[in-house]
Amino acid sequence: IVPLTGTNLALPEVGHSLVASIRALNAAGGINGHSLKLDQCDSMGVASTEIQCAQTMVSDHVVATLEDNTFAAPAEVNSILEGAGIPRIGITESDISDYANPDNFDFTGGAVFALVGIMDDLIHKGDKKLSMVLPDTPTTLQIHLLLDPIAAAEGAKVVNYVLVSSASGDYSQYVAQAEENGAQGMVLALGNAQLVQVAQAMNQLNPKIDYATGIAGFTLNQLKNLGTFAKKALFTWWTPGIDDVKNFPGLARPIAVLTKYVKGATVDNMTAISLSSWLAVHAFYEVMKSQHGTPTAASVVKAFKAAKDLSMNGIIPPWSPGVYKSAGSLSSIFKYVSSSSMYRISYSGTRTQASRSQLFDTFAGLPGTSTTSGS
Repeated sequence: IVPLTGTNLALPEVGHSLVASIRALNAAGGINGHSLKLDQCDSMGVASTEIQCAQTMVSDHVVATLEDNTFAAPAEVNSILEGAGIPRIGITESDISDYANPDNFDFTGGAVFALVGIMDDLIHKGDKKLSMVLPDTPTTLQIHLLLDPIAAAEGAKVVNYVLVSSASGDYSQYVAQAEENGAQGMVLALGNAQLVQVAQAMNQLNPKIDYATGIAGFTLNQLKNLGTFAKKALFTWWTPGIDDVKNFPGLARPIAVLTKYVKGATVDNMTAISLSSWLAVHAFYEVMKSQHGTPTAASVVKAFKAAKDLSMNGIIPPWSPGVYKSAGSLSSIFKYVSSSSMYRISYSGTRTQASRSQLFDTFAGLPGTSTTSGS
């Protein structure tokens, strides 16, 4: 369930990459000789459509969903899928209900901790007054309830929440809003189309504050065209940049799959978003290849909860989906997070670069934890 189309956040790359990854897996023999069938539903980022998509998954008797992103009606979708016992592999968790569903298995920390990780990068640099620049979606309207105490625990404060609407043709207004109230750093967490527009506006305005974002927001071609913005920005993400094969040889496999099965795809025009789609299919294969008989939703849940140290092809650390991290005093909210490490990523003007030594834990600075962020 993903918004392949939509206004404020459309993610067609997720859909194309999932189709490609499953085609490649089936071409290689599937799982124990059985092919996977993808039941893909375009939610368009609309609450009623997300709910209809979830109901379709139940009526179609799917055994799992892959790379869901249901930000418009997260609680309702979780209620429907959890009620049917359907696990969600690689879901982008963005709402409290996502983090509270024991059948959700995300090999990242989800959207909330993507923001925390980007924020941590600015705090690590010394910025204490921050602006959050986010898409104008239902889940982001309440995000301050989660981010404010996390920022405070790290000695920082979010002084501006800037919600970006795709209906606006003037992106300079959002840059100006992000500079208000003495902000020292700007977190940019937008979909590709909006992010490029904001970056272009920043090149024109040349703001004096720092800014950080996820490397998955851009293709290499876009970074090359963005000049000053790309050179000044701080980058993080759950995976390395998609081009960083030198430091992460395991990237060669998803690159080969995606460039073969996604029409017109190259390393220069894909983002790291594609890697998450491939990793979701890869994780499903790794868990289910040792299972016998016809899989059911219940057997998939059981297998994922039992899985330990799954190889993620050297792209991200080994993953134990059923082993949960402590979120300190926020553990009652973030109950089922099994992975929380992000990479700090550099961009040279032509390519991205990361290393395992640049991994950091987005949980490290949470209230009630004993460690500090940025160590």
